[in-house]
Amino acid sequence: MLGFNRRYVLVPILLAMALLGGTFVIDNAAQSRLAQSTLRVQSLLQRQTLLSKLMQLLVDAENGQRGYLLTGEDSFLEPYREAMVQREATFEALRIAYQQGNPQVLEQLAAIEGLMSDRFSELAIAIKLQQTTSQGAAAEFIRTRVSTRTMVRIRDSVEELRRLEANSVPTMIAAQRSDLLLTRIITAAGVALNILLVLLAGGLISRSISRRVADAQRLLLEKNELETLVAERTADLSALSSHLQQVTEQEKGDLARELHDELGGLLVAAKMDVTWLRRKVGAEDADSRIRWERILGALDSGVDLKRRVVEQLRPTLLDNMGLYSALRWQLQESCGRVGLKCEDAMPEHELPISSAASIAIFRIAQEAMTNIIKHARATEADLSVVVSDEDLTMTIRDNGIGVVHSGARASGSHGLLSMRHRVQALGGTWSMSPGIDGNGTEVQVRVPLSKIQIAPA
Repeated sequence: MLGFNRRYVLVPILLAMALLGGTFVIDNAAQSRLAQSTLRVQSLLQRQTLLSKLMQLLVDAENGQRGYLLTGEDSFLEPYREAMVQREATFEALRIAYQQGNPQVLEQLAAIEGLMSDRFSELAIAIKLQQTTSQGAAAEFIRTRVSTRTMVRIRDSVEELRRLEANSVPTMIAAQRSDLLLTRIITAAGVALNILLVLLAGGLISRSISRRVADAQRLLLEKNELETLVAERTADLSALSSHLQQVTEQEKGDLARELHDELGGLLVAAKMDVTWLRRKVGAEDADSRIRWERILGALDSGVDLKRRVVEQLRPTLLDNMGLYSALRWQLQESCGRVGLKCEDAMPEHELPISSAASIAIFRIAQEAMTNIIKHARATEADLSVVVSDEDLTMTIRDNGIGVVHSGARASGSHGLLSMRHRVQALGGTWSMSPGIDGNGTEVQVRVPLSKIQIAPA
């Protein structure tokens, strides 16, 4: 039944498409004929314009000649010279415009070109007589009426050419009107038939609306169920990630204590024994002294390495002096390593917060400083902590190239995801944006005190 309904709806749609295709083909042909008629009319107007320009050039040349013959001033010949220059270009344009004309028109155009050449020659003769003989000779040449007869023949030839052109105008106008009327009729018929077919298709399609609405409702219920399931899985993954972070920090703390207690004790004992052996043996030769110093230096390097590893795993300042001291040490250590100018602003008194919250806030600051060093290309950085009645706000700023150009906000940045997740696990908010003046980057962490503060005993 469903397949039958689909075919039933498909029939008027296919008919409409076929009708549209046929209408398009016919209309395109009519439009093509209309465009051809328009081009013919435009060509006619162009030819008429060129003929008028040609006659105007001749008139300008004659006026320039008369002015020169009357005054003898060479400046009056400028229109004549300009007409001489433009005459050939105008005739070339006329030849192109009439290249598809009938033989009678082409013959008339050739006659006009010959008469024009004769007339310009006559103007040139009169000017030459004025320049070489006398004004009287030029006037005598003009009185021969040769120029007048040539000008009359030119006008008659141009009028004849225009008359030949004008005979085709009614035919072109009639063809244009016919093509326009045909286009309108075809368009109107196509629109009317398409409206009927669309109404038919609409009536058929309306019968399936109820079924589609039911399908949409079912899909909506499934979507809601999937969203609920995704939310539950997301919450589970977030809880698992928080647990893994806590376990990781706990293991880091245990490892740091073991390294500090066990490895530190071993290294200190080894250094004491080596120092005692050096005094006991008492070798004073140069090679022995170099080796004793090398052993003691290696032990000192091991102690420094142990200290750095322990501080990276679990900063001792965090447990011994509190969060603010650990943040200040982290800022100074990071900036000192790469030569940044850094400033900090901390509350005067330490805030009693949980161990998990303090290490989470410390790791956020540590990751932010790592991003500044790796990506920001900054010269200055500052870290501030502000505690209000409701929350703790930590802000880290730099004057680098900004989050847009640094690449620190690239999709899949694990450091940023880790920072965001740590803040969300504490019930707070995290943001990273350009600095106040549009330069650099500002990372702000806001955590409610109710989530991190230890209640007084």
